Amino acid sequence: MPNYVEKIRIPVRAAESARPPHVGFFCLSPVANWHEGPENLHDLLNSEVRVLPFHRHEDGAMLLLTRMNISHVTIGAEVEPQFVRSRLIAVTREEHVLVELDDGIKLEGNLLVELPEHLNRASDYLNLPEDFFPLVTRQGAVFVNKTKVRVTRVFARSPKPVPVP
Repeated sequence: MPNYVEKIRIPVRAAESARPPHVGFFCLSPVANWHEGPENLHDLLNSEVRVLPFHRHEDGAMLLLTRMNISHVTIGAEVEPQFVRSRLIAVTREEHVLVELDDGIKLEGNLLVELPEHLNRASDYLNLPEDFFPLVTRQGAVFVNKTKVRVTRVFARSPKPVPVP
């Protein structure tokens, strides 16, 4: 008989294109697969799993959300940073952007770029293989599904790359 693993409930708003967002909880594992400490939302949203269990707040229903149909996930302000992203990720710069999703929703905020100095453009970062990227907005942290992005407006020119020695 399999053992039950107590999960960590993280309050979020999970939105699918052209639908009202679901308010509730994603459940994270207390042990991450790829780093020390608990799983975080960055791990969960960029995992290989196709379906994510979601506990809806309003009626207690358990929904199985198809990960790639989620357009964006807004994280509750009370969520500790360790449950959002790994501390091992080094943000090398921030880019102020306006992201327009395929359903017309616009999200403005700072793109947290994690690249070596010779690859420093927002386009370099957005072309990485991960499906979801974090955006820091006035409403809080949001993970955005790259496949749901219609266009990203960058407000300032990226600095020239540092030459590779």
